[in-house]
Amino acid sequence: MNPDQFSRAQIIVRGLYRSLLGREPDPAGLQHWSAVIVQEGSAGSVCDALVNSDEFQGKVDRHSMRDQTKAALAAHILPLLGADPLLIVDVGAQELEGEEHVYSAITHFALPHHIIGFEPLEEKIKERQRLNPAQPITLLPTFIGDGEAHTFHINDPDATSSLLPLNHDFTRLMVDLSQLRTVQTESVNTSTLDRALQETGRIDFLKLDIQGFELPALSFATSVLARTNVVHCEVAFAEIYKDQALFSDVETLLREHGFYFLDFSSTCHYPYHGASDNPSRDRLGWGDAVFFKKEALLSDPRDLLGQLAIAMLVYDKPSFAEYLAQRYDVATGASVATIFNSAQ
Repeated sequence: MNPDQFSRAQIIVRGLYRSLLGREPDPAGLQHWSAVIVQEGSAGSVCDALVNSDEFQGKVDRHSMRDQTKAALAAHILPLLGADPLLIVDVGAQELEGEEHVYSAITHFALPHHIIGFEPLEEKIKERQRLNPAQPITLLPTFIGDGEAHTFHINDPDATSSLLPLNHDFTRLMVDLSQLRTVQTESVNTSTLDRALQETGRIDFLKLDIQGFELPALSFATSVLARTNVVHCEVAFAEIYKDQALFSDVETLLREHGFYFLDFSSTCHYPYHGASDNPSRDRLGWGDAVFFKKEALLSDPRDLLGQLAIAMLVYDKPSFAEYLAQRYDVATGASVATIFNSAQ
C-alpha cells in the first residue's frame, strides 16, 4: 500500500469523523476506513457508513430535540424581555460571503433585539444594508480603537485589513497567509468604545473582530465592559499582525473586568509551507473566544436572561443555559428552567 495514499486517506477519515460524529476516529476505525478509501479510490463508502451509523442517527435525533428546546426557550423568553430588547454591539460588522453572523440565531428565533455595528469601510456598510434591509441595526463608519490616530492597512483580501501591519515574518511561513498583501494605507482617527457607546445602557452581547486590535479596543472600554454581559472576541495564538496581543493577554484583561472564559466557538489552524506541500493544519492561528460576566457582578436578573438566551441560542450550550435559567428562576420566581426538563 502506498504510504502517501494511506496518509492522505487518514486525513480524509479524520475529517469525516470530526464533521459527522464530532470526534476523532478510534484507531481500528481509522485503519479500516483509510484502507477502504485507498482500495476504492473514494470516500463514498466511508461517508455512507458513518451517516447510517447509530451514532450519527443519535446525533441527528439529539439535534432535532435541541432545536425544539431552543424554539420553546425563545417563546418563553420573549414576553420576559418585554420592551427591553437584547442589545448587540458588533465591532467589525462586515458581511462575509457565505458566513452568517455569530448572533444570527437571535434573529432566527425572533427575539427582540437591536444591533449597533461599527464598520469603517463605507462600501461594506452599504453591502450589509443591501443584504439585510429589514435588520434592526445602526451601522456606524467608525474605527474603534484607543482614541488615537493610526495607519489603516487595507489588505487583499479586505477582510484582513487592520490598524496593525501584517507580520510577514510569520505569514510567509503559512500556506493560507503567505498571499496576504497590503494594497493601500491611510491615516485614520479612532474612537474608544467608551466614547462611541456612552449613550447606551446594558449591552447583552459585545462582539469584536478587528484583526489584531482587539486588546487596545478593550483596554479603553472600562465603562462598556462594566455593563456588558457576554463578550465574543477574535483572539490570536500567533502574531499574524505585528505586535498584536495574543489570547492570554485578552483573557487576562477580561478576567480583571469580571469575565470568565467559557469556550472557543471556532478555531483556525494553518499548514506550514514545505517541499512536500503536506496540507496538515498544524499551527493554531486564531479563534473566537467566548467570555461571560460573573453572576455576582450582574446588576439584575434581566442580565441573566440575556446570558441564558445567548448561551443556548447562539452557542448551543444546553447544560450551561439550564444552569443560568435556574439562577434566573431563583432570582425572579419564574419557571424558565422547566423548558429543559420537558425536553428530556
